[in-house]
Amino acid sequence: MSEGRPITPEKLEQFLHHLSEMPNVTRAARLIGHARKVMYDIKNRDPEFSSAWDEALEEGIDNAEAMVHRRAFQGADRPLTHQGQITYQRDYAAVDPETGQPYPPHLAPLLRDDLGQLVPATVKEYSDPLAIFLLKAHRPDKYRERSDVNVTGQIDIANTILAARKRSGG
Repeated sequence: MSEGRPITPEKLEQFLHHLSEMPNVTRAARLIGHARKVMYDIKNRDPEFSSAWDEALEEGIDNAEAMVHRRAFQGADRPLTHQGQITYQRDYAAVDPETGQPYPPHLAPLLRDDLGQLVPATVKEYSDPLAIFLLKAHRPDKYRERSDVNVTGQIDIANTILAARKRSGG
């Protein structure tokens, strides 16, 4: 990293852009070729940049929250595997060029995308822990962890300790 090299206004804009995409200062600094310490030094010296930084960071956190929300409630496609190998979709609409008839399902060719790449079979995977975190964040009164401890009565610690000492011979 180049700590002695001056940072151009364009590099500062790039830093803010990266920070708004992913709220990680170290990552954003590295992407523009500087150390995070250098960026914090500039933030501490320049109130206008500091304000833009805070705004970019808020936007990045909003983006991260939106991504978490999608994974929790809309799911993410995970490639389907069998015995450690990715499985691929079949093209059930394909027609056998010799007969002009659709292939039987078990003989249908593998499906390819517009670039000719095989299309993996996927399964939608949702994240229950992410859903829980979001519910706790947005409705803490309803979903936060609670522990109520109610003690009634009296405890005579001094006599309890003395009785224990007598029993143990001490």
